[in-house]
Amino acid sequence: MLSILLQILALVIFIALIWPYAKQENWKEKFIDNKQARSILIVFVLILLFTFGLSLLFENFYPIERLDR
Repeated sequence: MLSILLQILALVIFIALIWPYAKQENWKEKFIDNKQARSILIVFVLILLFTFGLSLLFENFYPIERLDR
């Protein structure tokens, strides 16, 4: 439980440090209007969804079995 709280605290500190820089950027011009950057983002999202789906598939159909029973 403590490690989860530390990770959340680290995430909050990271966002607090990065937010002023991220707020100043023109994200629409960099990523939405740029076709190459948009296609790379779409590919990354598809890879993320694919790996998440595979992990759910293997977790449900091939669960970890205890060997000491």
